[in-house]
Amino acid sequence: MKRILIILLTFMIMSLQAQKGKGFTLGFTSAHSNAVVQDKNFYLLTAIQKNEAVRRLLENDLILKSIYEKQQKEIEGQVIVFKDSLKSLISSYQFKEGVLKNISKRLEVLIHENQFFQDFVNDNLRTSGAYENFKNESDAQLLIKAWELCATGMNQISSVYGAGEAPQYAVIDSVSYDVKSNFYKGAVVMWSDFLQHAKQKESRLFFQPALDFSLALLYMNHRDEAARYEPLAENENKKAIAHLKNINFDTYAYSSILVLGNGPENYQDRLSAVGKLNLQLGVLEYQSKKAPILIVSGGHAHPFRTSFCEAIEMKKELMEMYKIPEENILIDPHARHTTTNLRNATRLLVLNQVSITKPILVVTNSSHSSYLGNKIFAARCMSEFGYLPAIQLKRLSDTTIEFLPKIESLHQNPIDPLDP
Repeated sequence: MKRILIILLTFMIMSLQAQKGKGFTLGFTSAHSNAVVQDKNFYLLTAIQKNEAVRRLLENDLILKSIYEKQQKEIEGQVIVFKDSLKSLISSYQFKEGVLKNISKRLEVLIHENQFFQDFVNDNLRTSGAYENFKNESDAQLLIKAWELCATGMNQISSVYGAGEAPQYAVIDSVSYDVKSNFYKGAVVMWSDFLQHAKQKESRLFFQPALDFSLALLYMNHRDEAARYEPLAENENKKAIAHLKNINFDTYAYSSILVLGNGPENYQDRLSAVGKLNLQLGVLEYQSKKAPILIVSGGHAHPFRTSFCEAIEMKKELMEMYKIPEENILIDPHARHTTTNLRNATRLLVLNQVSITKPILVVTNSSHSSYLGNKIFAARCMSEFGYLPAIQLKRLSDTTIEFLPKIESLHQNPIDPLDP
C-alpha cells in the first residue's frame, strides 16, 4: 500500500503544474461548510447521526452491519489493486440496486419494530420540510423514500465528481479536473485511503463510507456552492430579514418581486447585458409599489466555476445604481437554473415566515419570461423535482408573470448537490 501511494504522489507532483493556469478560482471549504453541504443534501443522514438511539440501532443491526463491512472490504480491496482506472474504486462506494433495496427493506422492518424510530420520522423528518414532497406517505415509506433519495444523490456525486460523468447541466456543474490525469487519480485514491483508515472508527453506519466519500469529492473539486454565504440570515440577508417584521404585506398585491438572473459568459463581467435589463425591469415594478421587497436570484453558475455570485452582484447594482435600500433586498445566492430560482425564492419566504398564500411577481426579459410561462418549463420542474415549486397564475406582460409559491419547495434535491 505504501509503495502504491508513493507512486501516486509522484504522479501528482509531476502533473501539478498542468493544473495551474486554468483560470479557476479555488474555493475554500471549512468544516462548517462541509457540515452545511451535508445538511442541505442529506438531512436524513445528519438526523440519524445526531439521534443516539437511532444511530445505535442502525450501527448494531446485524444485517446493516454486514452490508457496511462488506462494502468496507470491497473499497479496501480496490485501493490495494488500483492500477489506472478509477471506475472500480468509484463503483465500490456506490449503492447497487440490490443493496439499496435490501437496506430499504431492513429499515422498514426496524421502523415497525421500534416506536422510537417512528417518533424519529415524525419529530425530525416530517417537521424539517426536507422531504416535504413525501409528506403524504406513511412513516415507513417516507423513511424509505428519503433514504433512497439520499443514496441516489451519493451515487450521483461519485459518478460526476469522482468518475467524471456528465451531470445534467455539464457546462456549469461538471467535475473540476481532468479525471484521466495522474494528479486526479492519485488524489481520489489517497482520499479514499485516508477515509478508510482515519475515519472508519468514527462511525459504522451503513451509509458512512459513501457519505464521507461524496463530501470529500465535492471538497476536492471546490464545489461548496451550497454552503457559500450561509447562514444567510446572519450575513447578506440580515438587514432585510430584520425589516420583514415591520412590513404590512396586506397593503401590497405581491409578497415580493423575484428578479431572475442571466449570467455572463466570461470571467470579467459581474453582470451580463441581459442581466442588467432584468434588474431594470424589476426596479420599475418595485417603484410601482407592487411589492415591498425584491428577491434577486443566481449563484456561482455562469461561466464555469466563476468567482462572481450573480445575486450578490445584482444586490450591489440595485443599491448603487438604483439606490434601493439593502433592507428591501433578499438574495438567493445558490440558484443555478430557472427551476431553482422559483424554488429558492419560495424557501426564503417560508423560512422567514412570509406567507406564501400571496403570489409573487416574477420579472425577467421577454425571451426568458416566455420560456418561464411555457408548459415545457412546468414539465421540467416535474422531471427534476417531482413537483411544481410554484403555480403559474396570470401573465401580466411579456416580462412579468404571477406565481403562487408551494410549500413543496422545501424538499431537498441531492441529485443537484451544488444547489440541493
